[in-house]
Amino acid sequence: MAVIKYDVSNVESGGGGEQPQPGLYQGKIASITARTEKADGSPVRDLEVVVDVGEEYSRLWTYVKTPDDSAYNEAAHGWKFRELTDALKLPAKGSFDTAKQVGKKVNVKVVADTNLEGEYRGRVRSLFAPGKIEEDGEDLPEGGGDDEPLTAEELADWSNDDIKEELSAQGITLAGRFNKDKAIAAILEAQDGGEEAEPEASSNGGGLDLDPELLEDLRTDAKFYDDWEDDDIKVYAEDLGILGNISGRKTRAKYIEAIVSLAASASNVVNGAGDDSGEEGEPDDYDEWELQELKDEVATRNEQDADIKISGRVTKDKLVAALRDDDKAAEPF
Repeated sequence: MAVIKYDVSNVESGGGGEQPQPGLYQGKIASITARTEKADGSPVRDLEVVVDVGEEYSRLWTYVKTPDDSAYNEAAHGWKFRELTDALKLPAKGSFDTAKQVGKKVNVKVVADTNLEGEYRGRVRSLFAPGKIEEDGEDLPEGGGDDEPLTAEELADWSNDDIKEELSAQGITLAGRFNKDKAIAAILEAQDGGEEAEPEASSNGGGLDLDPELLEDLRTDAKFYDDWEDDDIKVYAEDLGILGNISGRKTRAKYIEAIVSLAASASNVVNGAGDDSGEEGEPDDYDEWELQELKDEVATRNEQDADIKISGRVTKDKLVAALRDDDKAAEPF
């Protein structure tokens, strides 16, 4: 029999082996590390936040870009930094010692994700200040419940995924393709004492003041719509506000012609519509990003209604391509 001496007291535990399933968890901060470079040695300024959601689960990692990073943008990254400081019950302005945050309790919203091999893994979507978590998994903020009716303003800040989850929870089915404004109106109408949503006005020309979600499907290539159902084509044209541009008998071909015509007038801002514009954007460095950073960027954009979807196995190439497609549809975060 061999006797093995060891001392791993200075090595951080990885927690249990099971990945947490989607839901809300009571957890605590296991560590916060200020990084100055990525694993590949490239420079970065962010916080690596490790969260423990229970002994039976693997620990979760999330990254928060700090204001001293050269790529930091308050509109794109400030919300996540504010979310962290709120979860740690820190003031909106000041400084903090990362070591003193270790052990602090937080509530964690976990969503489904996959690793490079396509296997399930939990991912931190949001961190909250500790509060009561009911058995059904719903978080009740300190000082009250969540019984207040939803408002149009509140729903407007929700991601498309959250809107779709609410539709499903209320048993609401929308006709045709998903549209956030119509979904909000349906939720409010189904809600007792709810208010009717005022759809935002859309422009079919000039400045092209359209919902970014509509722009994502706007193309100058008519073949892009070959696989669309007739009802989806019609609803999309209606959402774009271009029915008045179609004269005579409204056919599928005329709907598509009107959509493509609108896309041509917006060739500088629409994904796939500016091939002949002669304008090129700033080169990106997505190829140099780590897999997790790419996934976090996609998650961040989806939380702000980008609705980026990766089909099948999630790979670095697919993530890079998806981000570049999204950059063509709107200004990158």
